[in-house]
Amino acid sequence: MNRHEVTVGSKKSGTVTGHTKQSRTSHRLSKTHQDYWRPRVTRRTYLSRKGETVTPPEYSVRMRFQTKDVWFNLHTASSAAAALKAKEIYLTLVSSGWEKALEVYKPKVKMSTKTCTVGEYIAEVARRSHLKPSTARNYSVKLRKLVADIAGLDKGLKGKAKTAKFNWIGDGRAKWIGKVDAQSLSILTTEALIAWRNSYVNKAGTDPLKRKSAERSAASILRCTKAIFSEDIRTILKLNLPPNPFDGLKVPQPGPARYLSDVNPEWLLAAADRELKGDDPQAYLGFTLCLWAGLRRKEADLLTWAQLDLANGQLSIRRTSHFEPKTEESQRDVDLAPFAVEVLRKAMQGSESEFVLEGSAPHPSATYDFYRCDHTWRRLVEWLRRKGVKQIKAIHMLRKESGSLIASSFGIEAARQHLGHRDISTTSAHYVTKKRRVEVSLGGGELKALEDVS
Repeated sequence: MNRHEVTVGSKKSGTVTGHTKQSRTSHRLSKTHQDYWRPRVTRRTYLSRKGETVTPPEYSVRMRFQTKDVWFNLHTASSAAAALKAKEIYLTLVSSGWEKALEVYKPKVKMSTKTCTVGEYIAEVARRSHLKPSTARNYSVKLRKLVADIAGLDKGLKGKAKTAKFNWIGDGRAKWIGKVDAQSLSILTTEALIAWRNSYVNKAGTDPLKRKSAERSAASILRCTKAIFSEDIRTILKLNLPPNPFDGLKVPQPGPARYLSDVNPEWLLAAADRELKGDDPQAYLGFTLCLWAGLRRKEADLLTWAQLDLANGQLSIRRTSHFEPKTEESQRDVDLAPFAVEVLRKAMQGSESEFVLEGSAPHPSATYDFYRCDHTWRRLVEWLRRKGVKQIKAIHMLRKESGSLIASSFGIEAARQHLGHRDISTTSAHYVTKKRRVEVSLGGGELKALEDVS
C-alpha cells in the first residue's frame, strides 16, 4: 500500500482512518495548487456483500465546503491525475457552488434545493445554538405566531376549531404546532414581514391606545424572530436555509411603553400591612420583596436566606445553582429600609426552608416561566386587582413603583442600580415616573403681575 492509501472508513466519527501524516510542505500550499491535493486523495475501502474488505484502484477525495461534506470518485488510478481533478472540483465549488460541482462531477447526485421547514429550523436552533432553553422557546413561540399568520392557518376557523390550538390537555395544541412546523421557512420573506406588520397594526382600528399597543406587540414579535435569525445562529446550522428575511428590514419602532402609576404606594403598603400581614404572610412577604427591594418575580421566587445580610440591611442578587440572572448587570446588592429588614427577620425565625418564600422544589432546566411559589403569586395578583391595580403584570408593577420611588429621592442612576438594569436608558424610558410635584414658582411676583394687568 502506498503512502496515500487508507484502510477502512470510520462510520462513527465520519472521518477516514489510515491517512498518512501529511508533510509540512503540503500545509503551506494553496488549495488551488495540485500538490495540495496529492496527500488528500485516497483509495476508499468498502465491504462487499460477502463481508470482505475491497479496495478499488480509483482514487477519491472528500470535499468539505460551507455546510456540506461530500465524497467524489475521481475515476483514475493515478495519484497525480486524481490530485489535478480534486483541484478542479475545488475551484468549481468556490466559483459556482455545490449545485454546479455535483452536476459536473457527480451527476447522479442532486443537491437538495428544498428549504428546511419551520420545525426543522426550531429543532436545529435548540440543538446547536448558544441560546438558553427558555430563550429559544420564547423565540420559537414568536416565530410560530408569525408563520401561522402569514400562512393563514387560522383563516376561516370559528369556535372550538379556532381555540383548539390552546388545548394542551388534548391534541389540539400538538396538531396546530404540527401544521405550523410543516411550513417551509421560505414563507418568511421581507415583503411578507412588512405586510404582516401593517395588517397586524391595522386590525387595531383607529383607537390610539389600541393601535399603539398593537405596534408594540408587532415590534416585539419581529424583534424576537429577528434574534433567532441572527447570523451567529444561522452560520452554525446544518440546514438548507432561505435568504435572511430580516436583512435590510426596517420596522417602525413604537417607542418604549412608559410606566404610568395608577396606585398610591403609601396607601397600598398600609392596605397590605392591614390585610395581608396576618391573613396571608407569604403573599405579604412577596409583596415586601418586590416593593421594598424592587425584585423581579423570578429573583424573589428563588431568593435564599443565604443571600440576605440583615445585620447590614442588604440582600444580594447573585447567580446560584437554582438561579440565572437576567443579565450580568442584574447581579447587585440592594439596600433595605429598616421596615423591610424587620419583616424579613421575623419571617426567617419561623422558616425551615433555604428559600425566603415557601414553595415547591426549583426547576432550573424548565423552558417556560416556572415559579416555585406560583400559588403565592396568584393570591398576591388577586389581592392587587381588588386594590385597583390595572397593570397587566400586577406584580411587576410593584418593582416599577420601587424604581420610581428611588429615582424621585436619589436620582435616575440610583434607580438603575437598584433595579439592576444594563443601561440607564431602560430605567429612564420604561420605569421611572415623576413622584414629586414640580412647578414653576415665582414667589409673590405672579400676584403683582395680575394686579398690574387688571
